[in-house]
Amino acid sequence: MVEDVRSYVPGYRLKQEVQFESVLAQPKGMKTSIFLEIEGAGHYLPSYAGNLDIMTSAALKTAERLIEIRQEGNSNGHR
Repeated sequence: MVEDVRSYVPGYRLKQEVQFESVLAQPKGMKTSIFLEIEGAGHYLPSYAGNLDIMTSAALKTAERLIEIRQEGNSNGHR
């Protein structure tokens, strides 16, 4: 998944391996910790504003995927 995200957010990287921890208290489950670092491209905002770069990039990627889905539906005779 890191490589997928990095394809549209070049400054995205996993800081360390994903951590899993069993939770014994109710409700039982699994605690997951993920530590990321996102260095922005620095085009319009400082490079330390990577959180804004990833939100913008994720929105763009989602819009592109929605267009693909719509076009696939149109090519199958759906509107």
